[in-house]
Amino acid sequence: MIGFQYVARYGDGEHMMRLRFAPSPTGFLHIGNARTAIINYLLSKKYNAVLVLRIEDTDVERSSRESEESILRDLQWLGIQWHEGPDVGGNFGPYRQSERLEIYKQFSEQLLKNGNAYYCFCTQEELETMRARAFETGTYEYSGRCRNLSTAEKERFRAEGRKPTIRFRVPENETVIVDDAIKGKVVFSSENIGGDFIIVRSDGMPVYNYIVIIDDALMKITHVVRGEDHLSNTPKQILIARALNLPVPQYAHLALVMGNDRKKLSKRHGITSVDLYRKEGYLPEALVNYLAMLGWAAEDEREILSMQEIVAQIELEKLAKSAAIFDFQKLRWMNSHYVRLKSAIELLPLIQPYLQEVGIDANAVEREKLLRAIELLKPYCELLSDIKNFAPMLLSEIPAYDEEAKQILMSDEATILIKEAFSFFSETPSSDIGQFVNVVKAKTGFKGKQLFHPLRALLTGKLKGPELDQVISLLGYDGCKKRVEYAHRIYIEKLPLEGKL
Repeated sequence: MIGFQYVARYGDGEHMMRLRFAPSPTGFLHIGNARTAIINYLLSKKYNAVLVLRIEDTDVERSSRESEESILRDLQWLGIQWHEGPDVGGNFGPYRQSERLEIYKQFSEQLLKNGNAYYCFCTQEELETMRARAFETGTYEYSGRCRNLSTAEKERFRAEGRKPTIRFRVPENETVIVDDAIKGKVVFSSENIGGDFIIVRSDGMPVYNYIVIIDDALMKITHVVRGEDHLSNTPKQILIARALNLPVPQYAHLALVMGNDRKKLSKRHGITSVDLYRKEGYLPEALVNYLAMLGWAAEDEREILSMQEIVAQIELEKLAKSAAIFDFQKLRWMNSHYVRLKSAIELLPLIQPYLQEVGIDANAVEREKLLRAIELLKPYCELLSDIKNFAPMLLSEIPAYDEEAKQILMSDEATILIKEAFSFFSETPSSDIGQFVNVVKAKTGFKGKQLFHPLRALLTGKLKGPELDQVISLLGYDGCKKRVEYAHRIYIEKLPLEGKL
């Protein structure tokens, strides 16, 4: 195992593995970040490691506590548990970067004192001019014009009202090797970093690439598992660690999640936030199963594994080095599997909000009938929200006819069938409901699709759904009679009563 040979060493010697997930609270939890969180959680369970949740909120303009709460809520919905974090505390807090500014200030002073950083007084206009000139000849790299300012020059700039940033002094011709648990050895040269980079903004707020390595060290993080988009920033973080004599964790960069066009997953491909997946009716078990195995295969090539099975089999070295393609249809299929695994009692509280959307008050329906209906309908639900399409056929007083059903019910054959069905309920006692289909069949002479399509459309408003005998059993004599009478009024008597009894 390449990745887990490493054991970080601090002042207290060797110690257990510590992982972290560090989201920025600038929006909803994106599906790519959710995957990273899931992988970290699974590894923490596999190796009995500590999982730290750290909030990286130094982007003051975009960060919000509401976003943080949303991210925590999504993580909890996914079943991810952490041992340390802003909500549970721990020995290495605070766990919000915005509450650690005094810590970072001390390290900045250390870098300034030992010459590894310096104040930069370049204005935004001057930097834009440098960039414009650079683009005419090649790529932009900060010139280092403020590297060796005299004390008098610094005082003059301050007198002008200039607020300096702090830049890290990138060493020349230095090689940085990232020994990545997934990618292998990745070699960088300090010459390709882009020159001295800003570590503290002019407003005094430190930037991500600077403080992330400080936090990892102080929180004794031994393994950093994160997205591949962070790989290019890693040499900057390692150089800062060297300058501050801080330990460097073992890195593992996960391949990005792409759409089917092999471009980074975004809204144009479909749903990208965990919050929306929950609202659409995905189950957390399905989303975790799918994201956990995105980019690797189980030993027996099964695609649906329990949490325990995934924990037993997952290894960073098994994860693909190339991008993983997000297959929305496969996720829906996987979700349907988990829906079918749940009992009607388990599904009831999950689908109640969707029933309300189509005017069905679950509390007003006889419980036994409600549970029987859920059991009959769950095979037709890839998502929990699909119940909205099918529940009215069994739980409403009258069905909502879809277009296919309407076309069937306007046919000459359906007219004959509706009349005979109406006669049945006018002449037959409730005890004989079991003979309904046979009587209509005998009176009309219809069979096969000629019989069952209009009969299903008449009773359910759809051409697909549970077996007809199960529908009739659930609706009972009164329910079937009410639907037949309703269809008779619309299609035989031609009364404008659709939607009313």
